[in-house]
Amino acid sequence: MDKRVLRVAAAVVALAVFAPAAFADHESVGRKKRKGFFDSLFGTPDERRAKAERRRQQAEQRREWWEDEQGFNSRRKKGDSALPIYDDPEPIPGFGMGNVAFVLPRLQPVADAGLAALPAENLSGESIKLVLADKSTPIKADTAVKDVVLAHYKATKFKPIWLENGAVSVRAKAVLAVLKNSAGDGLVASRYLPAGFANFDDSDGQIAGSNLAAAQLDVGLTTAAVTYALHLNGGAFAPGKLSLYHDVTPEVVDPAVVLKVLAYTPYPQEYLATLAPKHPAYALLKAELQTPDGPVVPQPAPFPTGKRVKLGQKDPRIPDLRTRMMALGHLAAEDASIDPANADVLDKALSKGLKAYQLSSGLVQSGSLDQATGKSFNVNDIGNEREKILSSLERIRWLPKNLGQKHVFVNQAAFDVNVMEKGKPIWTSKVIVGRPTTQTSLFHDEMETVVFNPTWGMPQSILINEYLGKLRRDPGYFDRIGYLVVNAKGKKVSSRSVNWGSVGANSGIGVIQPAGDGNVLGDIKFLFPNSHSIYMHDTPNRELFAEQRRTFSHGCVRVENPREFAQVLLGISAEDVESRIAAGNTQNVKLTEKIPVHLTYFTAWPDNTGKIRYFSDIYERDKTLEGARNIIARTYSKDSTVKIVEASSKADDSASD
Repeated sequence: MDKRVLRVAAAVVALAVFAPAAFADHESVGRKKRKGFFDSLFGTPDERRAKAERRRQQAEQRREWWEDEQGFNSRRKKGDSALPIYDDPEPIPGFGMGNVAFVLPRLQPVADAGLAALPAENLSGESIKLVLADKSTPIKADTAVKDVVLAHYKATKFKPIWLENGAVSVRAKAVLAVLKNSAGDGLVASRYLPAGFANFDDSDGQIAGSNLAAAQLDVGLTTAAVTYALHLNGGAFAPGKLSLYHDVTPEVVDPAVVLKVLAYTPYPQEYLATLAPKHPAYALLKAELQTPDGPVVPQPAPFPTGKRVKLGQKDPRIPDLRTRMMALGHLAAEDASIDPANADVLDKALSKGLKAYQLSSGLVQSGSLDQATGKSFNVNDIGNEREKILSSLERIRWLPKNLGQKHVFVNQAAFDVNVMEKGKPIWTSKVIVGRPTTQTSLFHDEMETVVFNPTWGMPQSILINEYLGKLRRDPGYFDRIGYLVVNAKGKKVSSRSVNWGSVGANSGIGVIQPAGDGNVLGDIKFLFPNSHSIYMHDTPNRELFAEQRRTFSHGCVRVENPREFAQVLLGISAEDVESRIAAGNTQNVKLTEKIPVHLTYFTAWPDNTGKIRYFSDIYERDKTLEGARNIIARTYSKDSTVKIVEASSKADDSASD
């Protein structure tokens, strides 16, 4: 073969083998120079990864800044590797503010058409039967009251309870007087005005000699009196319909018993008085209320709005701000005493006090007078003493009738706990309660166990939300700080051996902080098992007890003096408590007898001398109750459009005069 032909063939083969690769390289170079449409919009994979890392670093920097602003880093001990202060040991999700808009209860007509066929003894009975058989009756009540009223009149052949010879009895007038004065118990009196009546007075004139009008009064007064008795005894509002944090079912007298007593006792007013709460605080609060109009309390002047004032700047509102900080306990008298020439200056002491106020109020700790801080003064409930008394009277009606000869009484609004014995406080301490968005619930339970040197099981929410990112970069972190890691089989494993990149909510991985210094639960915890996962415990962050507004937890109650609390609950000495803690091992000590625990919320409450003390409405539960009372007052204070005589004239006149 001609050598030239061989050379041409070899060249063709070489082009076939090497040209595509070379062309591909050329194309890849072109791709590097020319981005596709997607990469032009969002960047190449490498660029996107770099951007994500920058965002992560910026978020970390913002978090560190936030910790500094809130004072967390400054509070942490040097070299302390334990959980930072913002990681709460009880991450109960909570319900936000949890307050529920009040809805008027659905009432039923106190009537049953089937009663019309039943026999009645006399003319008064026939009239009452006609009223009870009329489905258009203006007399209404909740189902429980309706049922007992219908059952009673049916069983007695419609015998009147409040009439004598067709006229209003002395007993009836005594009960009308009690209902009229119900505002003295913090109730809305117009709610108990018998249907169709214009007022509680001149009952004889209002029935106008009509049998049907008298019958309507009898049924209406019976319904109103039983309703009042239930409200006085167990509360006028259902707690669970006012707040998602209310987990109490008040003890209430049986309405059938109430009606039976009212029907036969010659002294119904005295009987009704016995249904009021027996707790000593109830009488003291009623006395403080004085009259249905309540105490006259001056309202504070609104705090003026204005521009932001920083440290060292002047503003005419500063003297008012200084006064408020002193009144709230965030500024000492010696720090408030300054040169009059600098009265308008936001100085260091005032800025420090302002930071303390901002922390306790859930505001950004700027130390400046900003708009959010100024607005917070105008929503403060200082001076709202009357509403606090009314709300506290209602909440006493929700309490168990027997709190226990010895019991634990936590008042969330006062940030304190008292151990009571035979009605007297034998021990008290400051406490920390839930934040406004993760409130401490209102409920009653029994103290069962005191745990010395408790361990802390890290909740999955904290592990996943706070630590997974760090552990994926540093798998041995828990090994270094002394936390124990347990796999899904319950076996202790090294933190470094876990593939943290695959850990999720259902991985079964658990983390335990051993007992000892720095444990987030401190040295002691107090257990009263409940559906809210709430308990009481010690805390290493003792500086928080110096704050006036102590809303820092996710619902659990932190105790300032847990060692003393353990002594009182267990009946042991201080030396015994210290020796148990010094032993270092976890000890679960059962109480010899369970002690009732009451987690309550009272913004007005008597101190040991009987003087009423007022506290801030930290969870706005008073505000919700006030709104409910206002709705009731507006609804029942309207002039009745159906008067007794008018109603009777529309009925069958066979029983009328």
